[in-house]
Amino acid sequence: MCRSEHDRVGLANFPYRGTPLALPDLLSGQVQVMFDFVTNAMENIKAGKLRALGVTTATRVDAFPDVPAIAESLPGYEASGWQGIGAPKAIPDEIADTLNKEINAALADPKINARLVDLGLVVAPMSRPDFGKFIADETDKWAKVVKFAGIKPQ
Repeated sequence: MCRSEHDRVGLANFPYRGTPLALPDLLSGQVQVMFDFVTNAMENIKAGKLRALGVTTATRVDAFPDVPAIAESLPGYEASGWQGIGAPKAIPDEIADTLNKEINAALADPKINARLVDLGLVVAPMSRPDFGKFIADETDKWAKVVKFAGIKPQ
């Protein structure tokens, strides 16, 4: 929203230096809405202290199947955090392939997979080329956002 839209609907953006500083204000009602990683909010959502309004992943997450994805109301919306495992570029292919195979096997283990899903994570095992493409696509997507918004490094 532009500033005039914020003023008109009574919204304001209050940047915080992380969840530990923002969460008390959200829980006390001083802040009404917050975007955060589901893993940070999970405990308070399950305890009924917070209500999840939506998830920013492209689709609903298994941990909260009744919480809609924002994309259900705003088609094409997706802003997900993700994690992956990397290695130095010079690592031999056979070692990188073995690491990829073993990591994907661990992610496929029902106990490990269930624990990650319980934490609110979406498990997405990938091949090395697929992960490389994913990183390139994410870099391109967010570079466009940065350029469109005119964001400059400080």
